Amino acid sequence: MHPRAIPGLLRHRWRLKHWLDALPGLRFDDITIPPFRHTFDGVLFGLVIETFEGEEHAEFYPNNIGFYEPWDGLYDT
Repeated sequence: MHPRAIPGLLRHRWRLKHWLDALPGLRFDDITIPPFRHTFDGVLFGLVIETFEGEEHAEFYPNNIGFYEPWDGLYDT
């Protein structure tokens, strides 16, 4: 099927799948990112370990996205 025959979002997903399928040895797996922090022009960038209401979590800056155990990719804004 030609991509233009697929409507909207489905076409974009088809294209992404086509590109990813073309990558040799592609596999999806867990990743590990160690905490870090960097301030540039007064703006904090990083994955910073913090405590909120007695619970330790990783906060992603500058977007203020919180990641909590079980570290499954779900987040809190």
